[in-house]
Amino acid sequence: MRYNNKIVANIFLLIAFFIFIGTFFVNTQSVWLFILKRASEAALIGGIADWFAITALFKYPFNIRIPHTNIIENNREQITSMISNMVNDTWLGKKFLGAEINRIDFYDIIVKVIGKDRTNKRIRFYSRKYLVKFLKYSKSDKFNKFVNDKLKQAIGQDLSLKILNGITVFMEGEDFDKIYEILSDYIKRYVSEYEAKDMIRNIIEVSSKEMIYSIMTLGKSLINNNFDKAIKNLCDFANLTIDENKSSLKKQIKEIIVKYKDNSVIKNIIISFATETKILNVELLSNEIILKIKDLITEIQNDPSNDIRLKLRAYALGVLDNSGEDIRREVLDNVETIIYKNSDKLKGYLLDYIDNSEGKQFIKKQVLSFIDSDGIKIAEQFNEQIKDIIMTTGMNTVNAVIDGNKAYILNKNLFKGKFDYIVDLIQNEASKKSSEINTFFREKTIYAMRINHSIIGKLVRQYLESLNHKKLADQIESKIGNDLQYIRINGALVGSVVGIIIALIGLLMKVVH
Repeated sequence: MRYNNKIVANIFLLIAFFIFIGTFFVNTQSVWLFILKRASEAALIGGIADWFAITALFKYPFNIRIPHTNIIENNREQITSMISNMVNDTWLGKKFLGAEINRIDFYDIIVKVIGKDRTNKRIRFYSRKYLVKFLKYSKSDKFNKFVNDKLKQAIGQDLSLKILNGITVFMEGEDFDKIYEILSDYIKRYVSEYEAKDMIRNIIEVSSKEMIYSIMTLGKSLINNNFDKAIKNLCDFANLTIDENKSSLKKQIKEIIVKYKDNSVIKNIIISFATETKILNVELLSNEIILKIKDLITEIQNDPSNDIRLKLRAYALGVLDNSGEDIRREVLDNVETIIYKNSDKLKGYLLDYIDNSEGKQFIKKQVLSFIDSDGIKIAEQFNEQIKDIIMTTGMNTVNAVIDGNKAYILNKNLFKGKFDYIVDLIQNEASKKSSEINTFFREKTIYAMRINHSIIGKLVRQYLESLNHKKLADQIESKIGNDLQYIRINGALVGSVVGIIIALIGLLMKVVH
């Protein structure tokens, strides 16, 4: 604490006191002594009053517990609350701090820090130091366990559900359009440049099992969904064919009877006798046979539980299930031939469909529909396999990254070159996005400030409460005590001036009377 002004104030008080004492015991009618006496008296009163007021702020004057003195200690709680609230809400309020943070050029600070050679060397030294330690740690079982635990924690239990949810979010988000555009350009270029025959053969070879399965599934679906309609149309066609070829059928029946009759002499005699005696009427028999065939066809058509109808359905499905390798190969060859013959048309259609927004929406719809229907069930079947693949791939990737950069870490010159390259890269990229960097750091800093703003007042209160009264009083007096002594000096000066004025007024009143 500086005592210059306190000494000056004490000197002013002593001077006023000695002048007052000197003029008090001098009995004279001198006007000047009268004025000096009144001035010293007023200065002494003013100086003592101000000394009392200033002293009462910090302690009890003369150590006497006079009411309304020792103000700081007696009002400690109110002062603490007032200061902490004032600092928290006014001096360092959210608006003020937010405005100040928005003035900070974080990009410039980062560039200056990174650009300093001393800072650069220090960062490089400690970076390499801890990376070397990390290399040693990466060879331990503890590290492997740590990586595995983190991978398991990241993967979680419902991996398949997370993957499907991620795909769903991606498909419904804006990124899908960007990825679709990139993939569509690649597919269009691939389709345009690749030889159609080779491409078709490769597609069929790669997906032959899936294609056969799809054809069989589609065939079964067509049979199950359209069998009743197909049977109806087939029966209608059979009846119509019979009606249109009735005479021919009758002729065929007659020829069968004749062949049957010619097989033996006995059959010939019996049938000839029956025919001549009108017991066997070939015309009526032919009509009856044709009618029975039509009745049978109608029964097959109308009765879903008809045995022949059920056998036809089972036979059709059985053909698909029990088709041999030759049939399957023939199907694939036919598919390849059909596709190749129409390859140019298919190429054009595919390219147009990819460019069309309907194609993109169709793909999105089909993928989302698959996820909602069978995706979860299928994904759950491969849940453990996917986990194992991710765990193995993740661990191998980590080890590959470490081994790939091992030489750069262990060799100082290589590390320096790599480090300088990274720093230059960061600076170049940062220079392109200086406004984004400033915005990012300002927003994050303001957000952190707003969340933790109340800590300012709490810290101020905590600090003030940690000080005992003497320390607090000393700190306040060390900051403003020297200026407070001006009050005493000014009190003495103002008092002396007021004393002179009062003396002059008294002399003037005596002259008037």
